[in-house]
Amino acid sequence: MDKIKDFFQLAGLRVYVFFWDVAEYCRVVFRYYRNPRFAKDDLALLLRYLLYSPFQISKHFLQGRGAGDLYTYGETPLTTMDMIAKWSEISTDDVVYELGCGRGRTCIWLHHFIGCRVVGVDYVPDYIRNAREVSKLDFREEDMLDVDLSDATMIYLFENSLNDAFIQKLCKRLPEGVKIVTVSYPLTDYDKKNFSVLKVCEGRFNWGKTEVYLQKKSATR
Repeated sequence: MDKIKDFFQLAGLRVYVFFWDVAEYCRVVFRYYRNPRFAKDDLALLLRYLLYSPFQISKHFLQGRGAGDLYTYGETPLTTMDMIAKWSEISTDDVVYELGCGRGRTCIWLHHFIGCRVVGVDYVPDYIRNAREVSKLDFREEDMLDVDLSDATMIYLFENSLNDAFIQKLCKRLPEGVKIVTVSYPLTDYDKKNFSVLKVCEGRFNWGKTEVYLQKKSATR
């Protein structure tokens, strides 16, 4: 009985996510496709994943690495990224690093609509190759614990699958003075001495709503 209940709950969730994603794409077309350069890049990126979705690519890649959880891929809706960019006051003067950029769609949006310098970082080769072929932005095939962040003024981190030990290592690597946007958790949960939460808002994703945190790293103490 429980298995039947779980089946229908999962099926219902998939239907909800499907229609949410369709509605989100309609919002994206209406709001952002008026910019022909963005529309061109976004459509070119979408076409590359028609037969093999970014979720399938992530699952296949994680299987090859022997990962326990194969369903960790997620994306920030562009309408939510729009809200976050305005709320966190990202400007043309910023150098924004997206750690775990996936296929790079939000990086491309930031470039076209905010005008900041953007660096997308991901360790999945297919994501980076496709992003580089679509856009001339700086996409790097690296582990986020290895990438040079010394010139970053803002970091966006939407990775809910990272374990505590990984996040603690990442906290140590972040440069002093940098601002960081995280989704669902603040970095003060891992390092209260060196991080301060500047403000909190609510973000909408296809799986629901959650808190988004803007924080800053102070001088290491």
